[in-house]
Amino acid sequence: MPPLRARIVEVFSSLQGEGLRLGERQIFVRFGGCNLRCDYCDEPAGRRASAGSLWSSARLKAAILALKDSSGARGSRSISWTGGEPLLFPEFLRAMMRWASGRGFENHLETNGLFPSRLALLAELVDVVSMDIKLPSATGRATWDEHRASLRVVPSKTYVKVVMTGSSRLRELRKALEILEDWPEMPLFLQPATGHAIPPRRALGFLEFARSKRKHVRLTPQWHPVWGIR
Repeated sequence: MPPLRARIVEVFSSLQGEGLRLGERQIFVRFGGCNLRCDYCDEPAGRRASAGSLWSSARLKAAILALKDSSGARGSRSISWTGGEPLLFPEFLRAMMRWASGRGFENHLETNGLFPSRLALLAELVDVVSMDIKLPSATGRATWDEHRASLRVVPSKTYVKVVMTGSSRLRELRKALEILEDWPEMPLFLQPATGHAIPPRRALGFLEFARSKRKHVRLTPQWHPVWGIR
């Protein structure tokens, strides 16, 4: 059997700028390619099918270990598997997550939540899942059924992110909240899209509406641009 390979754009150390692990130093592995074309995407280099280059698992393991031992990444206890969309490479990712767990890392998976069967295969290896619920105004199509199916298989340490732009509509948020009704304790982050402004008053209105429907709702920006880091 030929060695598993995946498209990798970059491997680097930085601070997590979103969600439950905000401010935590992590090692980031950015996969290339994505099955969506969100209009607010802040990683255009990661969404092209040809993004990055093909890496073997041996090459990626070496890059992670080199970073772990560098002064800039000391204290990193988790790996953020991000993209693009990491679940485009499920077998490669599964093997890498198993290796990372054996090395004492936690696995932090960022996904658009459109591959429930692949998520199910990885659930036992993932410590934290950052799962998007995508609004049709940003993607051009409704993906509610895929999101609902993904929520049924994710591990307990999962939080959901809804990115809001100036095109976002309250009816879309209402639908997202309906999907989340069976998971009342799951944290929800409403995130204004960087560079695609939603008026602050409108974003606060979305927050107020969401908090009227469920607990554990936060409104937070993406902090990387604020900090001036990737």
